[in-house]
Amino acid sequence: MEELTFKGTPQLETQRLILRKLTIEDDKAVFEYGSDPEVPKYMTWNVHKSIDDARSFINFTLGRYERDEAGEWGIVLKENNKLIGSIGFAWCDMKNRRAEIGYALARPYWGRGIMTEAVNRVLKFAFEQMELNRIECCHFPANEGSGRVMQKVGMSFEGMARQKLFVKGQYWDIKQYAILRSDWLEKKERPLI
Repeated sequence: MEELTFKGTPQLETQRLILRKLTIEDDKAVFEYGSDPEVPKYMTWNVHKSIDDARSFINFTLGRYERDEAGEWGIVLKENNKLIGSIGFAWCDMKNRRAEIGYALARPYWGRGIMTEAVNRVLKFAFEQMELNRIECCHFPANEGSGRVMQKVGMSFEGMARQKLFVKGQYWDIKQYAILRSDWLEKKERPLI
């Protein structure tokens, strides 16, 4: 099997969203959602205490772009061109054609189907352009909203990994979800009822 590489982090679109590369000019928007304690409450990263925290995340992401690593997209609302979150691959194993997806969204936009729309678009890119076979996603058990996104995009619950991560001074259980390319193709081909 040929070794694949990730090239260019192309801009992606949905009905309501533009998924695009982050730029350093996004620092205020990233800080706006990153500084809300509820957004990273069940994430591996800490609340942003200053604009420098947002810039550090963006600079890390810019480095991933330069290395053509599977990186992060900013989630932008088409209606007002406002950056409201991010989505991307936490890691990518191109040899085994699998990756883990992660995302964050500003709290005023929770519950509107925005993240489901963004995840569906990234899955399409991952399976069609990157030719990945498996996409994983996980969440802390208390973050059931994230779990609902995973379910809505067709991911299957694979189990609970007990005390898998040591984050923010404690061990956390993790709920594991995944979708295979074959699952996604089957879901895509099924007629809507």
